Amino acid sequence: MLVEDLRTVGDDALRTQICVIGSGPAGLTVATELAAAGLQVLVLESGDHETGPTETEFAAIDSIGAPRLPPDRIAGSRVLGGSSRVWAGRCGLLDDLDFATRPWVRRSGWPIEATALRPYADRAAAHAGLGHGGGFTDAEFWPLAGRPAPAAGLDTASLRPYFWQFSRDPANRFDSKRWGPAVREVLAPTARVLVNATVTHLDTDATGAHVNSVEVTGAGGRVRTVEARLFVLAAGGIDTPRLLLASRRTVAGGIGNRYDQVGRYLIDHRSGVVGTLSPAVAGAALARFGKYVVRGPRGKHTYLHGLALSPEVQRGEALLNCALWLQEVTAPDDPWDAVKRVLGGRGRWQDGRIMVSDTRLLLAGARRRLIDGVGLPRRLTGVEVWAMVEQAPDPESRVRLSQRTDPAGMPLPQVDWRIDAREDATVRRATALLVAEFARLGLPAPEIVPAARAGGTEPLALADRAHPSGTTRMSADPRHGVVDRHCRVHGVDNLYIAGSSVFPTNGHVNPTLTVLALAVRLADTLREVLRAQR
Repeated sequence: MLVEDLRTVGDDALRTQICVIGSGPAGLTVATELAAAGLQVLVLESGDHETGPTETEFAAIDSIGAPRLPPDRIAGSRVLGGSSRVWAGRCGLLDDLDFATRPWVRRSGWPIEATALRPYADRAAAHAGLGHGGGFTDAEFWPLAGRPAPAAGLDTASLRPYFWQFSRDPANRFDSKRWGPAVREVLAPTARVLVNATVTHLDTDATGAHVNSVEVTGAGGRVRTVEARLFVLAAGGIDTPRLLLASRRTVAGGIGNRYDQVGRYLIDHRSGVVGTLSPAVAGAALARFGKYVVRGPRGKHTYLHGLALSPEVQRGEALLNCALWLQEVTAPDDPWDAVKRVLGGRGRWQDGRIMVSDTRLLLAGARRRLIDGVGLPRRLTGVEVWAMVEQAPDPESRVRLSQRTDPAGMPLPQVDWRIDAREDATVRRATALLVAEFARLGLPAPEIVPAARAGGTEPLALADRAHPSGTTRMSADPRHGVVDRHCRVHGVDNLYIAGSSVFPTNGHVNPTLTVLALAVRLADTLREVLRAQR
């Protein structure tokens, strides 16, 4: 794709077939798919190639709810490639139950089933630097990996096996996929990206039912106009509702907000450490619930084996979805970390000394990786048990507009994120089941943090996972959401939304793979829309 700077583009009015707002994984995936069909696409990115000096001011939020992590993990990154600059590359699949209407989870249920996204999973995996788009979790993993399942299986009535897959950047096998640096490598002559192009308003007709153009503000405050037939808003779970709400010159409450649904139902994942294992005794547990290397159609990829609450337990005990996994805490002088830094071009002067300090560990790691196809042995300071839990949709957990503004004059997002004791209760129950399952399998017992123990009453130290979702949720009825099953904004004929903001519920799993499957599906929808308009 051609990448240009708005400051060097002379036209006051820019025209294209499809305008995509946001250059993160969702926006660039939609753009790449559309450009591959020969359609004209213009991507608008508020940031530059690298994070600039005004990033803190642009990424600021007015937080009035539960505390959240620093701004770069809240609103995404104002930079080419968006949130892919800071993500860790872990991907997974939502469960079938996550799409269903669950009587014990208010406002649950997607207007599509899980099967609606499966045809797009492999294309999504290719965009994300993954080996497989599906068929890699639960019992499906073992034949995919060419391995026998463990002789001692899990008691799947309480906990079931779950596998996450890690993204690998095609240009750097030691890093996750970074969309920004890869943009210029995409062969798409009909697509271009404008950086330093901050969208400040969506301009509609008098009824608010059709977007005519978007207002783009560049350096020095110069305002441009971008006209298109179709618009895709892919600015993340915080900035997407913010822009809809701020586009209020013609429609007083903001675009797509007839029923006051824009910005509501803000959900994230709450996650944190619920237990620990000593490295001296953790070997058997790490061997059972560790990492595996699997060869796929795009090379070798790493998978992590964890556990998730069974659907039966969720139904029977009215719990949310929750997963647990073991996370190694590597020592500062871990030889394999030193190797990765050196081969990745980030080596430090002391890395050579660290690498030769334990050649036996390096040789054992090479064998485990290349021959056994499992995770590397590391020099550890600890092993942690982590949990990640979904949130039930809450209409009062929401994004509004603040009285404060950013450097472009846009109102900052006011974020009122709500958390609930039910999430803590779910994590405590899942943790108790893990302890029981470890005992049944003869694995060492983890030391559970006091707040995570059964009967605990102290709030759990669970932070957001920087997965803001739900704020423009998908719904069949416009009174209960913002977009329809095709991701088109209710009541607006040419405005679509890409990203996790359309999720009605978020399960326990990282959202990127689902986001990309929806983005690929959306690109196919937009091709059909343009074909019908000819």
